[in-house]
Order: sequence, then structure tokens, then C-alpha cells
Amino acid sequence: MELATSQNVKQIQRLILSPQMQQALHLLQLPIQELSTLVEEELTENPLLELGDTGPEESPLPRLQRGEGPDAFIENTVAYEESLYDLLMHQAKERWSGHELKLAEWIIGSIDERGLLTTPLDEIAEFSECATGELEEVLEGIQTFDPPGVGARSMREALLIQLRVRGKESTLAFRILENYYDDVLHNRIPMIARALSRSTDEIRTIIAKEISALDLRPGGGMATGHIRQMTQTITPDLLIFFEEGLFSIEINRGHLAPLQLNRGYIDMFTDTNLSPEARDYLQEKIATGKWLMRNLDERHQTLYRIGEVIVKLQTDFLSSPKGQLIPLTMKEVAERLHLHESTIARAVSNKYVSCPRGMLSLRSFFTHAYTTESGDHISADTVKELMQKIIAGEEKRHPLSDEVISNKIKERGIPCARRTIAKYRHELGIGNTAQRRIH
Repeated sequence: MELATSQNVKQIQRLILSPQMQQALHLLQLPIQELSTLVEEELTENPLLELGDTGPEESPLPRLQRGEGPDAFIENTVAYEESLYDLLMHQAKERWSGHELKLAEWIIGSIDERGLLTTPLDEIAEFSECATGELEEVLEGIQTFDPPGVGARSMREALLIQLRVRGKESTLAFRILENYYDDVLHNRIPMIARALSRSTDEIRTIIAKEISALDLRPGGGMATGHIRQMTQTITPDLLIFFEEGLFSIEINRGHLAPLQLNRGYIDMFTDTNLSPEARDYLQEKIATGKWLMRNLDERHQTLYRIGEVIVKLQTDFLSSPKGQLIPLTMKEVAERLHLHESTIARAVSNKYVSCPRGMLSLRSFFTHAYTTESGDHISADTVKELMQKIIAGEEKRHPLSDEVISNKIKERGIPCARRTIAKYRHELGIGNTAQRRIH
């Protein structure tokens, strides 16, 4: 057998981001709390960087001359509770150590925000280089942790765990979920009643009183007060004030003063007796420091400009308790600011704004637009509210299909496809026709 070699020339177009550009995108995406931590780390690693004076003249952005202190907004901050990961790891450390604790960490790190383990154990076993059986044993322990139902691999298992924790493993409710879970989902009450030789009223009562009371998101309750340990606050990146009929905007820079380069090191760079190694080191740190300061400034400028657009387009919402959000997309803001849509997405990611309407996420100002037959623009939230009202008024023995709901909304001059109704139902946790029907 003879092996032949050949050369082929192929053109490949590839976008390669420089380290400076990668840093700019990373800083843009960070909320102020994480940004402050990163800047403090840079101050530690780069001896040429130092904090400058804290004066309004140091900032290239417009600043408000307010009588209040820099932390006056703190009364509007939103406190959030201990994360699900932290809570579970705390319980894991009380139970295990060494190898088993490491396995618990792998599993807990794979649990989603609902509290469910959606990653198969064999996949976790592969990247953690351990046996699936070992993970099974640890998972059984995690499923006994608080909140009840956490670590389940399906919603059915989560509900069964909750009943088991409550000592209801021998009840009819447990039997219904264990053997007729799919029928419960599709509201097939008569079928369950016949299979169990019970009346439909009894099955319906058990589902309403015992099964409906279970938590469908065992890990999501942390945001509603199940865990009371306050560990951190959500701090707004953007501050919007409305006083005497006028809006004003501030960028929250945290407790960090503007950065500057150390003058002593800059002068040292001009020393002719400086060794080549020291000169290269200083040159690298000067460049790194300048890029950081420039990227921080661009981040603040971008956020400020986004704030200006929000104030201009959402004036009614911001100035009145009854004001409605008008439809606004990231693409529209990007076009107004001559930026890429992905830049706007990064800028508003995980960030909050303190405004006259309270503490809101920046993303909440962006909603899908619908144009009515009369030419008016309404937001997706308005369509969702209308859909909920239609469903609330339906005949429960004959619930409306998504197609009928879509047509009813269209009758009001709002174009809304059937698949959009299905999507909104899913987002709002509303069941389909079969699940809403009362037999």
C-alpha cells in the first residue's frame, strides 16, 4: 500500500478578538459588584495602577450635584438570599468530607435553578472520573436535604420526594403520583378514578389539597423567603432620578475612585539606566493599565447612553405610577446608539436600575412589540395580560384552545399567532386545554 500526501489551500474567514477587546466585552457584561472585585484584583496585580482623587472633575461622565450622599440609593437596593448552591454545599459539608464531598460538589453544581438534576449521572461520572454507583449513593443523600424535593431527576420524582419527607409515602396521593403522574398532568381524573376504584370527586380533592400544594420548583422557593439568611445586596448600575419634572442619570461606580497610573513608575520608564527586562515589564503594565481605564470608561459611557434612550422613550412609565412600558427592542436601541445589538445585550445583562418605579432589571425595559390594526404599539406584557383575562373567563368544563384564544385576541386588532399563545402559556405556567379542563 502506498500513502500519498497532498497539500490543499483553503481560505477560512475567522474573527479573532484581541485580549483588549475580550476584556472590554467582559467588563461591559459585569454588574457593579463583580466589577469592583475585578478592579481591586487588577490594582493588586498591576503596581502601576492606583486610585485617583474622587472629584467630579475626574469623571468624563455627567454627574449630578445632589445633596444626598453617594450611598443614598441603598434604601432602594434589593436584598437577595443565600444561593441554592451555597445552601446545599453547606449541608453537604456537614455530612461528608474528602472524596464524597467532592462528588456532592459535582452533583450540586449540576442542579438547575428549579432544584432539579437534569444532567445524567453517567455524564457527571465521565467528567468527574468516578463510578456512577458512587454518585447514586451521594445523590440519595442530597435528596434528603432542604428544600424538600431538591436533587430530583424529574418533576415526578421531586413531588414524590416531598410527599416522602412529609411521611405520606403510603397515602393515596403518593400512589397517584407514582402510577398516574402523566394522567394527573393531562387532567384525566375519570381515568384515574376508574383505575383506583374511587370517585372523581375524591381524586379531584386529593389533587387539589395534597398534590397541588407541593412545590413545582423546589429550588426556586429561595427567592420567596424559604431561606432568611441575607448575604448580599443587588446594587444598581444605573440611577435614574425624576425631580421637579426633570430626569437625571448617574452611573454607579461603587466605592472605587477613578484609576490612574502611578507617576513614579512613569518617570522611572524614562530612566536610561533601566534594564531591558524592567523596561519591558513597565511597558506591559502601562499598556495593561491604560486598556483597563479605557475599557472601564467605555463601559460607563455605554450604560449612560442606554439610560438616556430609556429615559427618552419610557418617560410615561418612569414618571407615573400608572405609566405603561412601550415596546422597545435591543435592536432599536443599538441602531439609535450606532452599536451592535450584542453590545446592548451584554450591557444590560445582570444589571439593575434604581428609578422612580423602584429597583428594576435593565432587561425589563425591553419588550416585544405588537402593532394593532389601528397602528398603535403595545408590548408583549399587555398581550399576556389580555390572554390571562380570556383564560380566566373561560368555561372550565370546555376550556379554550390556543387557536381560539389567538382568534379572540386578533378580534381586538392585535395579531398574535397560536404558537405565541402556547409560548406565553408556558412562560406563565398556564396549562393546556386538557390540563385546564374540569371534568
